[in-house]
This record gives sequence, structure tokens and C-alpha cells, in this order.
Amino acid sequence: MTATSYPLDSERSSHCRRTIGAVIVTATDRARAVIAEMARRRSGALTVTIGTGCCESTAPFLYEDFWPGPDQEPVGEVDGVVVYAPEYLRSTYPGDDGVVLDVVDELAESLSVETELGCRLILRGKGFSSADEPQACEVPTVAIDRGVRGQVPAALRGIRIHG
Repeated sequence: MTATSYPLDSERSSHCRRTIGAVIVTATDRARAVIAEMARRRSGALTVTIGTGCCESTAPFLYEDFWPGPDQEPVGEVDGVVVYAPEYLRSTYPGDDGVVLDVVDELAESLSVETELGCRLILRGKGFSSADEPQACEVPTVAIDRGVRGQVPAALRGIRIHG
């Protein structure tokens, strides 16, 4: 993959940290390896987009032949793969703040191509380590009443759906 003409942050090597505007995008070695493996497996142009998920909001997605939306702009690249982010996310990271692309061995329902490898790209904050964090959210002990209130509308009563 060839590099594009983004300004390079001289403190890091050219393959892991580039910056455009206000967002600094850094990738762990594992994220770089996953992106490189998908570039080897796929014939189309790969891109990473952050902040376009319907359910995962700011999760990064690795797409093949992605067509960026009107508010998506390049914020950097990882080993020649351009990283896009929308304006609302770009403005969230002022100055030298940024995000780190990393990988977890968990699957989610996703169109992100790295799920073929049984893993997912994730974002971390700079300097954050989840080594001491619980791997699952605590389940609330308070019972929540989810009972049905009211009645089914008359027009829907008696309808049967057959599969």
C-alpha cells in the first residue's frame, strides 16, 4: 500500500501515527497486523471509519470500498489505510488528544471486514489499559417491571403470523 500525503507526526514512525486537523489516530501493533491481513485478503480499497455505527456509535469499522459520507473527512491513516471521522467526532478531540485503534477477540454483529478473523477493532483513549477492568458489565440487581400496559388495538387482535 502506498502512503498518502498526510502530515506526519515526527515523534512516531510513519506506519502508526498521522494527524489531520485535530484528531491523532494511533494503532497498536495488533491492530496494524489485523488491518494488514485484511488488506492481503481483500482486493478492494480498505478504509477505517469511526463514528458511523448505528448501534456502536463511535466504534471503528474496517470497510472495503467504503464511500465516505459528506461530513466524513480523513483524519489519518494506518499503514496506508485511510481513517475517516465525521465532524462531530473530529471536534471532540482538540489539541494533541486522540484515539488508539486496538483489537479485541470478541465478535459483534458488524459489517466490519476484520470480523472474518474472529476479532473486532475498538477505540481506546490514549494511555488507557483495560487490563484491570472487568470483562463484563455488572448486571443490576434491581428488578425492572417490563409488564405490558394497556391493550392490543382492536385491529391487531386475532392476527396470527405464520412462518
